[in-house]
Amino acid sequence: MVTEIIMPKLGQTMEKGKIVRWLKKEGERVNKGEVILEIETDKAVLEVEARDSGILKKILAKEGDVVPVAQVIGYITREGEDIPEISLEEKGEATQAATHAAETAEIPREAEGKVEREIKASPLAKKIAKERGIDLIQIAGTGPGGRITEKDVLEYIARMEAKKPAAAVPREEVIIAPPPEEFQIVPISGMRGAIAKKMTYSKANIPHFYIGVEVDMTEAARLRDELMPIIESKVGVRLSFTHMIVRAVALALREYPQLNAICDGENIKISKNINIGIAVGLEDGLIVPVLKNADSLDLAQTAAKVEKLVSKAREKRLSEDEFTGGSFTISNLGIFDVDSFTAIINPPEVAILAIGKIKDKPAVVNGEIKVRKMMNLVLSADHRAVDGVIAARFLNRVKTLLEKPYSLLLL
Repeated sequence: MVTEIIMPKLGQTMEKGKIVRWLKKEGERVNKGEVILEIETDKAVLEVEARDSGILKKILAKEGDVVPVAQVIGYITREGEDIPEISLEEKGEATQAATHAAETAEIPREAEGKVEREIKASPLAKKIAKERGIDLIQIAGTGPGGRITEKDVLEYIARMEAKKPAAAVPREEVIIAPPPEEFQIVPISGMRGAIAKKMTYSKANIPHFYIGVEVDMTEAARLRDELMPIIESKVGVRLSFTHMIVRAVALALREYPQLNAICDGENIKISKNINIGIAVGLEDGLIVPVLKNADSLDLAQTAAKVEKLVSKAREKRLSEDEFTGGSFTISNLGIFDVDSFTAIINPPEVAILAIGKIKDKPAVVNGEIKVRKMMNLVLSADHRAVDGVIAARFLNRVKTLLEKPYSLLLL
């Protein structure tokens, strides 16, 4: 029996994947469940397992190819079994065409009496050339791989204008047009495109409301200082305030499960497992690795697992299970000197907690003004799933746990 290897759809926003590396060669034996290749999505580099045992008979998509989801990229057959020729030809041509369309928008063109040549040019260069009636085949590109840039087109126009005889126009009537504005074109694609789609959907379809509290982190800072060497010697990780906040949120969600839920527009589904996502910023966007069953972990285990997830997220080496299945998200911009902010809910979840910086501020304690370490928390919640009272109680429970941090040590 011939088994097709297809580009899997890993996540709701995935539309295509890039072949990073085949771990098996054509003709080699593979076993069911064995990792046979690595693919790169808009979120991570992931491993793909064989769905059946047999011989890797044919590889249709090579390393570096970009292929739409559900597209056939190879075949596994039994010993001595062949692939129907018509199937192989059709699938191979379709894969090559899809790869070419996904990787480049450049189209080869043929000039009369000249050898066919592929014209590579930026969108702005093409626009200016079209407006001025210029054939791009006449211009040598200076960009990467010979790509024609806006500057190349403008310089070509200037050279052509310089060759024209000067018009008999009085000097005082010559009007010098301002140079066109220059832009760096950044396509909204890949991870950035996935974020754009998800956040646009969130703001357009989820009725957000926001509540905030100020938390006194003075005692939490003291406990962190005490526990840091102990936890570091135990799990090899420095305890951070983020670890403590994750622990506090996990315990609070036990008491207020309405916030530990997802909403599909028709139903509110309260999750039995407390799976907390931690937003991690990357150069080209962000990703949210998920700490599964967070309430079952003690503080040291929380610190170790969060750091492992964050490290893998930054390297784009998360498995599918490590960035899916979240039921609540936290986003911490305090390390970037942000006092407070409101976050956009990560659908289909119903809430997200935004964390600001911890800073010394005057505060009234037992009728006296003292300098304390204060932090702002802002909860964004989905009004379809939860009301203000429950959201406020949840947020104040998180505040209490952080202000009396020894409770974080209890399971």
